Amino acid sequence: MIYNLTYVPYVHNKVTIRYRDSSDSNKTKLLCLHAFEFIRRFLLHVLPDGFTKIRHYGILSNRNRKTKLSRCKELLGVSQAHSGDDVKKLSWQELLVHVTGIDPRICARCGKGKMVLMEILSPILYTVPP
Repeated sequence: MIYNLTYVPYVHNKVTIRYRDSSDSNKTKLLCLHAFEFIRRFLLHVLPDGFTKIRHYGILSNRNRKTKLSRCKELLGVSQAHSGDDVKKLSWQELLVHVTGIDPRICARCGKGKMVLMEILSPILYTVPP
């Protein structure tokens, strides 16, 4: 459930909020809560004083991420050849051929010729007439 607090009318100790129900194909619904229940749910997201919210910790923390991941790969027996340093960088055309089998350099009309990049035109040099 994702709450949207842009619509919060307060009538007779009740609070109505709009939320998106992910289990019901992301339909927007209204939920009427008692004011104390609304405050209780809201305060569940507030951290106590002295605490900070962190995104990643452990293996994926920013400090020594590469060394920790390489040690995990070593312990799990995963090959280090695909670490990114040894892998040859492919152009987008080669990557598309490798992933989908479709070569964007082949002519779409005749299917025989290859399109070759000759020059990249700079938009600064050419102006559009008024």
